[in-house]
Amino acid sequence: MCETARTYTDGMSATLRDTGGIRSADRVLQILDEVSGDAEGLTAADLALRLELSTATTYRLLATLQTHDYLVRGADARYTLGRAVDGLGRAVRSQLVATPEVREILARMRDAARAPAYLTVFRGDDIAVAHVADSAAHPRIGQLHVGFAEAAHVTAFGKLMLAARDDAEVRRFLERRGAAAVARRSITGERELLEQLDEVRAQQLAVEVEEYMPQLACIAAPVKSRSGRTVGAVSLSTTADDFASRAHELERIVRRGAWHVSSSQ
Repeated sequence: MCETARTYTDGMSATLRDTGGIRSADRVLQILDEVSGDAEGLTAADLALRLELSTATTYRLLATLQTHDYLVRGADARYTLGRAVDGLGRAVRSQLVATPEVREILARMRDAARAPAYLTVFRGDDIAVAHVADSAAHPRIGQLHVGFAEAAHVTAFGKLMLAARDDAEVRRFLERRGAAAVARRSITGERELLEQLDEVRAQQLAVEVEEYMPQLACIAAPVKSRSGRTVGAVSLSTTADDFASRAHELERIVRRGAWHVSSSQ
């Protein structure tokens, strides 16, 4: 074989190997997505049908995931998430640690507002809760915990952080994450949400009342970097009735808290 032909053949082989590796990685991630979405687990036949894979390919990928403990196979032949996935979740949460100074600021906000305080940050293109300052007297919202936050379009901190992006970026975020209604007053229309974000940018403050949960209200202010870029948010949650009677007080506390957290960066 001439040198030119050999070079071409070697290059094609490398390309095919790379393509095959990417395809296998994509299928592995699809399997994890499918299994994580079913509380009872899925059989190999279920996965092969859903992902349009051959039986042999499905079992090969499942065996790899089992070997590394990302999946476990039960007596009923159903696959569920394994210990390694839990380890990844704990690793993510451990990387979202607020500094002691920021924790203290949020604790002071909680005590002053008599309401739980939250710190959220950007995690790539997503929004994550990095710390919650609550107490037995002032418990957190049950659905909010340290980790990635869902339904950003209906939370005060989510709206505030989405407002840090331009309209095109917001549209891409909504295309990827959606804008489903989670409560009767949830804002789901793109035009209405973009108009609301314009107001958030102007006020440098976001408020939601009963958009995320009935009888709940939240208020958020931006955490800024030294260059003035929004890098996160601090927020407070309380009942809708309590917010209506103390809106100005809660605004003052959340703005001051955001300033202190920004200054600590």
